[in-house]
Amino acid sequence: MTVPRLHSAEPLAAGREIGVAADRAHYLRTVLRLRTGEPVHLFNADDGEWRARLSNLGRHEATLVVEAQVRAATPEPGPSLAFAPIRRHRLDWLVEKAVELGAARLVPVITRRTVAKPESSARLAAIATEAAEQCGRLTLPAIEPPQPLSAWLEARDAGLPLIFADERGGGLPLVDALPDRGDVELLVGPEGGFAPEERQILTEAAALAVTLGPRTLRAETAACYLLAGWQIARAG
Repeated sequence: MTVPRLHSAEPLAAGREIGVAADRAHYLRTVLRLRTGEPVHLFNADDGEWRARLSNLGRHEATLVVEAQVRAATPEPGPSLAFAPIRRHRLDWLVEKAVELGAARLVPVITRRTVAKPESSARLAAIATEAAEQCGRLTLPAIEPPQPLSAWLEARDAGLPLIFADERGGGLPLVDALPDRGDVELLVGPEGGFAPEERQILTEAAALAVTLGPRTLRAETAACYLLAGWQIARAG
């Protein structure tokens, strides 16, 4: 049986007792059906991953005792992904897969044709945490609050390459647009595509358009396309 993993915001070291919130205690007891004494791995970006054991597992709380490190902390560089909010069930899937594919930062941007109401950053962070627990990451992506596309473009680091998915079918192949090294920002627009004035400000921001191939992709699929391309080109 695979040992379950939980993210811990608290520092991890041998002998420390770590309390678990009610929702995670419910997950361990009711969903995974663990019992006192069974192993759980705890992790965070600063301390790496540690083996721990359940010393107490109640209905509304749990306590784990940290035993030994099983994986040292290591950098997990990844691209920033900016995206126009989409419908909730599809957005949940997008965030989950973005975490699995290595996104280091998630930025909801409001465009002229955005129709879905932005989700709270706290809710997206909870989805990202569960995805990191499942896929083996040590780090959690930063989740920025929703902001207008124009404001994000104005505030972003102009020195970082910016690549956006061109739903009209133009642009470079993704492999040709990705830089050889360094950070990169990826952008996916709304289901209706970017408005003409947004394309203008993207041009002024020196953003590179990339083709999505011969088929029409949903927004969440386009996000995975960009991230998977980055993984293949940069992370292996």
